[in-house]
Amino acid sequence: MNKTDTWTSLKVTSDTTFLPQNLGFENILFIDLYNVIKELAEDQNGTVTYLRSYMDSPMPRIELKPSCLCPRHLSQLLNGFITNTQLCKTLSEKIALDCIPLPEPFKLSYNVRVTREFRIMLRSVSAPLKAASKDVFQRLVEKHKVESIDLEEEEEQTPCSVCLEVMSESTSEKIIRIPNCLHLFHQDCIFEWLRHRKSCPLCRCVSRKLIKLSEAVAET
Repeated sequence: MNKTDTWTSLKVTSDTTFLPQNLGFENILFIDLYNVIKELAEDQNGTVTYLRSYMDSPMPRIELKPSCLCPRHLSQLLNGFITNTQLCKTLSEKIALDCIPLPEPFKLSYNVRVTREFRIMLRSVSAPLKAASKDVFQRLVEKHKVESIDLEEEEEQTPCSVCLEVMSESTSEKIIRIPNCLHLFHQDCIFEWLRHRKSCPLCRCVSRKLIKLSEAVAET
């Protein structure tokens, strides 16, 4: 299972306040940046399934007092806060253009909403992984006290959020209930997921037990 993280859209709103002339020509920029995460899953046939969208935790407010309002200088300043160089370039060009007609000094506040597409590339579990599940993974289940369960009637139509297959359609695979959040997944699917992440695929819940299990799976 691979994953891609791509910036797909940008929505910017701004508010301008003109400052007293006795403050000189020092302009102030405030930028509040929010990430909207859109999760998708793509299988081997190229079929894309929408999973969910959610607002990520906001970044700390960015405050800049640029000595120059040209795009290049603004981009260099933003690079100290934002790792995506294309986003820095686009945002700095927008700010520079907005500043052209403004009498100095001014305070310019931006609300920036970035939509990021997080795509999980699903693949079938390889034969070596399935073979390992019988021995190594069973020991992990026992050692870390992860609950292997039989489905209740109302849970049979619940899809595994990793492979998207309905639980009742995979009678040969063990079902694992994640500690704390209690979400259900195929054993092979969740262990493969935990090789790369330390959180529940569905709600992003992180617990001490899940972290230890993830570290143990990564060592297998």
